[in-house]
Amino acid sequence: METVKAVRIGQALAEADLVIIGASNGLDMAEGLNLFCADAHFREAYGDLAQADGIGCILQGLASPDANARRRWAERFHQKEYVEYEPSPLMNRLRHLTEHADTFVITCNIDGHFARAGFNENRVLETEGSIRTSIDEMRLAHPDALATAQLEELARLVQVHRNGRVVILELGVGLRNGIIKRMLAQIASACEHATYIVFNYSQAMAPDASCETILVDGDMAPAFEEIARCHP
Repeated sequence: METVKAVRIGQALAEADLVIIGASNGLDMAEGLNLFCADAHFREAYGDLAQADGIGCILQGLASPDANARRRWAERFHQKEYVEYEPSPLMNRLRHLTEHADTFVITCNIDGHFARAGFNENRVLETEGSIRTSIDEMRLAHPDALATAQLEELARLVQVHRNGRVVILELGVGLRNGIIKRMLAQIASACEHATYIVFNYSQAMAPDASCETILVDGDMAPAFEEIARCHP
């Protein structure tokens, strides 16, 4: 990433009153967790289960039609990706760059990494549930008290800061993830001074919102390293 762009992003984050983070599978992949392929991490952490159950990737195991297999994969996933998780340099830099501001996370990732990395779990809306709260059920299949409270807190933060400096970080959100993209675009449109920053590998596209936009096409890990270097 160009140094000029890194400086712009770092300055926007440093001046932000409110940071909204929208994260999807691209962030997990940048941390080394890929639910969709049999990579080295999959073979090391899940190889025995994969061989026993005839499973080709983590997502296939978590969605197995066999209830016993699903339970085994959910328990292993909870142990490996939540209990044993240590925040990556990327996640640590993300927290460091945003911790001075009010920060709210909207993510479809189910591994609980944001909470484990020190983000306020009451401000982490996990739209597809989380392995840290439920192994068997997707917690948000139906609205519950926690999700409702989180949405109310998000609305309150946007209202409080709508005339302040707001930064929206879209991290690895694919084009098919309309829910998170729509929520972020609505927040951007509601704020007077929003900066919308998109990090994506080959899919860094401007949102449907009239605000300043910065697009970063490529690997997030070195991009955040460059930002942190420009704004230690």
